[in-house]
Amino acid sequence: MTNEGFAAWLGIAVRTVAYWHSRPGTVPGSANQELLDVAVDRLSDAARSRFFQHIDGVARKGGAGGGGDLGDAVSDAADAVAHDSLLSSTGVPHDSIETLQQDMGVLARSVGMTAFDTFSSARRLRDDARALADRTRRPGDLADLFVVIGQGAALMASTAFDLGHWNESATLARAATQYADLAGHASLKAWTYGLQMTLANWRNEPDTAISYFGRAMRVAPDGEPKLRLRYIASRSHALLDDPVSVAGVLDAAQRDSEAAEGRPDELAVTTGGEFAFGAARAAACAAAAWLDLRNGEQAAKYAGDALRVYQALPAARRPHSQINGTNIDMAAAHLHMGDKDGATEALRAVLALPPQGRNVSLTGRLDRIEHLLNEAPWSGDAEARQLGERIAEWRLETSARPLV
Repeated sequence: MTNEGFAAWLGIAVRTVAYWHSRPGTVPGSANQELLDVAVDRLSDAARSRFFQHIDGVARKGGAGGGGDLGDAVSDAADAVAHDSLLSSTGVPHDSIETLQQDMGVLARSVGMTAFDTFSSARRLRDDARALADRTRRPGDLADLFVVIGQGAALMASTAFDLGHWNESATLARAATQYADLAGHASLKAWTYGLQMTLANWRNEPDTAISYFGRAMRVAPDGEPKLRLRYIASRSHALLDDPVSVAGVLDAAQRDSEAAEGRPDELAVTTGGEFAFGAARAAACAAAAWLDLRNGEQAAKYAGDALRVYQALPAARRPHSQINGTNIDMAAAHLHMGDKDGATEALRAVLALPPQGRNVSLTGRLDRIEHLLNEAPWSGDAEARQLGERIAEWRLETSARPLV
């Protein structure tokens, strides 16, 4: 990789990688050491083997081979040319902004990347947009760049949560809201408020989420933006043990769904992916709300609706994290209905996930299953105890290595 490519892959500054190249005896700080350790873990077995063979060879020779010097020279030259001050002193070409917008859309729609890779890519796009914003004072260009920066911060917030960094996720989500406000982009601002609601729900702070809901509804366009907020709010009301409000907000969301049919949302259409909502996510939100109220029948109904929509998508476009999360919720619904076999079947694919397919959201949902299995009528059931032990093993395997 070039310095720039490797820096983007790790999510660090290009000058840091260039510094390592120019001073090979440098010992990176602990944070960068952790990033490099995670990077080695992400390699295939064959690539990791080659890496360690190369390190052994360098150690035996007492330094890098001759080919390495040439590679560094080419890499440093490419990096210097790409960042030539003559290029950065010109105005901002419009196609640069369009490229960032297109790249952000591709990233938002990606379903096969690890959380670490998504975070690093979002950070790179955000930094590129920030650099362009420093070079222009055209209001239209700045507004477009603020949208890209806000989207980048929002994706970083979402994936930081999946990587287990809740405080950082909340900070990034607030910054995303500020950039959406600077851009005057109502849909993005409503989306970022919804993200802050989701994070508050996961922290078991439903009152905070309801407060964000009130602010968001004042700026959200009609249709999908309001529909998404109401579904997220259904979870907040459920955490407050308020089934009447849950039913009321879901009824109102249905009216928003009808309004959305004739009013396409700009953010969902132009960027889509993570920034779109859709029927599957709506149903999955409702399922989670009814689970918080321990209503297995309603939860199973909505979880089933979500899974049917997900499975109808082409295989390459199925969001596996959301599908696995909904399967866990389906398992919890079956346990509430007294159906242990149904719960075991719903968890089959989840418990077979490799470590790189796991995240904090799935771990949190499995906590619910463990709690249910430790309650009546399952606490004295031998098969339920075996299922609980398998979940405990899954969580132990997951916590033993970094989430990427």
